[in-house]
Amino acid sequence: MPKSGRLVASALAAGALLVAPGSALADARLSGGGTADISQVAMTVAVTDSGAASGSFLCLMAGRSAFALAPFGLERVMAVRATPASGSVSGSLVTFSGPGRLILDGRQKVEVQVVAWVDVAAQTFQLTVVGVGTLPVESLLTGQFALRT
Repeated sequence: MPKSGRLVASALAAGALLVAPGSALADARLSGGGTADISQVAMTVAVTDSGAASGSFLCLMAGRSAFALAPFGLERVMAVRATPASGSVSGSLVTFSGPGRLILDGRQKVEVQVVAWVDVAAQTFQLTVVGVGTLPVESLLTGQFALRT
């Protein structure tokens, strides 16, 4: 396949990944992450006007955020991985929720529901693990969130 054909095929495949099942292409795309007040975070979330969402979300507390782990009875790491299923965008605020997995000290893995919001203008976010708790509002210290509509 010629190089230009491979580029077009790659672009089409990448676009297909942003399609939520049964929905149109995403109307907004949130991406980015970095080091925050007590965690490290990374995400790519596509949200449609119909409220469907797709993508991935990862929040990790380890090492430098060890002080935040003690209240949970943990020593090394707490990580949350989630797959956004629904979401909305209002100005610079993106909210999404979906199923996820809470990983505790690398040993225990618990299926959970996750709700998160990101304010791109303020470069802040907050994560709630339903039934477990809500982390404080965090500001990015390094990195960046971006929203394309």
